Amino acid sequence: MKKIGLIVGASFLAGAVFFALSFGFLQKTVNHEPVIAPAAASAEALPAQPATAAAAPGSFVAIVRKVKPAVVKVVSESVVERRSMFGDDFFDQFFNAPRRQEKRSGAGSGFFISADGYILTNNHVVQDAVKVKIYDIDKKEYAAKVIGTDPKTDLALLKVNAKDVPFIALGDSNAVEVGEWVLAIGNPFNQDLTVTSGIISAKGRQLGMAQYEDFLQTDASINMGNSGGPLINMKGEAIGINSTILTPSQGSIGIGFAIPTNMAKKVVADLKSKGKVVRGWFGIQIGDISEGDAKDLDLQSGGVLVQRVEDNSPAQKAGLKRYDLIVAINGREVKSAADLQMEVANSAPGDEVSVTIYRNRDKQVLKVKVTEAPEAAREQAAAESKGLNLGMTLVKNTPALAREYELKTSRGLVVENVDRDGQAAENGIKPGDVILAVNRTEVDSVEQFRRILAGRRAGSMVLLLVNRDGDEVYLRFALPE
Repeated sequence: MKKIGLIVGASFLAGAVFFALSFGFLQKTVNHEPVIAPAAASAEALPAQPATAAAAPGSFVAIVRKVKPAVVKVVSESVVERRSMFGDDFFDQFFNAPRRQEKRSGAGSGFFISADGYILTNNHVVQDAVKVKIYDIDKKEYAAKVIGTDPKTDLALLKVNAKDVPFIALGDSNAVEVGEWVLAIGNPFNQDLTVTSGIISAKGRQLGMAQYEDFLQTDASINMGNSGGPLINMKGEAIGINSTILTPSQGSIGIGFAIPTNMAKKVVADLKSKGKVVRGWFGIQIGDISEGDAKDLDLQSGGVLVQRVEDNSPAQKAGLKRYDLIVAINGREVKSAADLQMEVANSAPGDEVSVTIYRNRDKQVLKVKVTEAPEAAREQAAAESKGLNLGMTLVKNTPALAREYELKTSRGLVVENVDRDGQAAENGIKPGDVILAVNRTEVDSVEQFRRILAGRRAGSMVLLLVNRDGDEVYLRFALPE
């Protein structure tokens, strides 16, 4: 069962992919081995061939010359907590063991997608990074800014301060055919700018590793460190972003997966303009129906069965009902729940979508006005509150959230998480607390909370009115340095 616009459970898998997931054989291809110095600073990159050199007939030389200068190495640095020798939080707390932090480096790949320095890569390459460096084909180093990330597709958009850089155009991944030639370019195992070739082995793979998936499968060799690099067609366009391999040994066995560029185009556009990805939402839970199941249930063969309609959702307002069979959206055939999910997610809030259904074998067309997924605002607020440097995550309280957490009020801001060693924890703030007022001003949004504290000097006192299990208490603490 999948919920459109909400968190989706892992896809049902079959055969080798199910076996691989069961035994942990699917690997994201980012190299997290410790890095003492960037490999790009110590290893010779493959030199670009002179433009006048003739390419051998039937070779990939001309394509490689065209696209290789746009591929980069992405080195990210993050800070992680090192567990105690016991490796258990209970022992850490019992013995009051200090939490040690250590730096961790990871190396992956990426590629320029515009002349002004935008770079596309995987989210897992830069996840939780505090610093990101880019190395181009000439080993020139850039400090990169993370414009935005989208864990739901495992994509990230970076930007460096550069002009007139070589870039790779994003092609039409929907036009890709199984059996056509492709090239994978990246930095496997810190081997700079390696090119491998293969074919498209399959399309539309669902692996259950991200919420929105439509992977291209290829037998072009992809290994650790290739994450974020381009999958190139014979026109010299990127039609995929290499992401994951199926392997029992962290090495390539010829089963690699790339995120299609048509999915990436929307992500890039939204991250550039909004800093986040805005997806459409119907408000239904759905499931695939096989021909055999459809026959048993006296339903039209094929399509996607509506299993639940959310209250006050766009679907409910449009008249969709449980047991409706969705067979098309905007005139395009819907063959699976994944197809429908992608179509809805790629629509914009405010769009009116035509949905073709069968209800008791009667064909109907309903108009659904898409809205933004309701958890999107909650996720955005949580992301904003992390920047307050107080060691807690806040989200706006709502009646639905109050019911979920069994809170005594639906006002204020809910404390969802508290860092154990953060300022909030040191001053007695707990998960489930509801902040009603800051410095005697009632608050109803994370942005308002931020504005109240903006510009106040480090060390100045903050007074919080907190609802805790129905009781209102005051907590005081000093703003951190």
